[in-house]
Amino acid sequence: MSDSRDGLAVLGGGVMASDDYAQFLADEYLAGYLPAGGGSVKLVVAGDPDVADRFAQALHAAALSASCLPVLVSAESTKAHLVDQVFFAVARQVDWDQVAAAIVVAAYDAIAFPASDGRLSVAEVAQDHDIDPRELYRSVRRQLERTLLHDTSLPRELRRALLRLAQAALGHGDVTPHEAQVVRDWLVGEPAALRDLKEALIYSRVGRHNARDLLTCVGRLLLQAGHGGLVLHLDLSRLAEARRPPLDDRTGIYYSKAAVLDAYELLRQLIDATDDLEGILVVAVVPPQLVTDEARGLPSYAALQLRVADEVRDARRANPFASLVRLEVRLEAVR
Repeated sequence: MSDSRDGLAVLGGGVMASDDYAQFLADEYLAGYLPAGGGSVKLVVAGDPDVADRFAQALHAAALSASCLPVLVSAESTKAHLVDQVFFAVARQVDWDQVAAAIVVAAYDAIAFPASDGRLSVAEVAQDHDIDPRELYRSVRRQLERTLLHDTSLPRELRRALLRLAQAALGHGDVTPHEAQVVRDWLVGEPAALRDLKEALIYSRVGRHNARDLLTCVGRLLLQAGHGGLVLHLDLSRLAEARRPPLDDRTGIYYSKAAVLDAYELLRQLIDATDDLEGILVVAVVPPQLVTDEARGLPSYAALQLRVADEVRDARRANPFASLVRLEVRLEAVR
């Protein structure tokens, strides 16, 4: 890893190249830390849009190489100040049937009737082991209920949702394809009739009151499903745009000052919940002006700034382990 490149020496040193930092994250976080259940939140200052794009591509490639699920959430297309919308953006990238299948496989293993690849229904497993499918169903269902419903580390609604999807994978008929689809719709924020949700014993929609708890569980579920974890890339560049362009030039979402502070609050909450981010690396990318802007930048929300600021640092060498990392930034542009 280099501390500076030929083109960056004039920037004053103390910054990192985007590719180098992506490689650092791959080596130090994605290769072993995340799969072992670790979690972290990084705030990355990208020198310009080109640097941000190159870092996004490098981070995406590194995540795929490490068998992690990369999810890019842009504040331009997703309301980044609403945690439920961020959760939905992540949930839409998750294969929930794969997560449920992994839970079913573990349940079969626990009752000593392991399932073959792609043969998860009770009828198939009973045939493979030459046992009565009715007895097998009773045993695996009890195991699923013990595994999911008694796991108080997962939100109650999520436990019931996963149980319904797992029952659907068993193919025994107690959860119809329509009921399973209702659960999937609930997870990703698609419209679902309240009556259908109640039939699945889900009594609460995903909202700001429960989305953060749901979001922090995703990494752990992905680890169980065979992934290396979740790499959540939050592109917060849009927060820097204080004035909306003319109507014809507008694209996506624009943020008021209050909404910007809410986005910082969400990021601060994720930092405070680092102990719960099992298998999740959150990388929030901001432009340099948000580091110094008194009105819309980090100085406007002291609770976040105090958690990431590195007031004492080496001016010539970058510390990639720090919470705030500068990528190809002119030092005079940031404090």
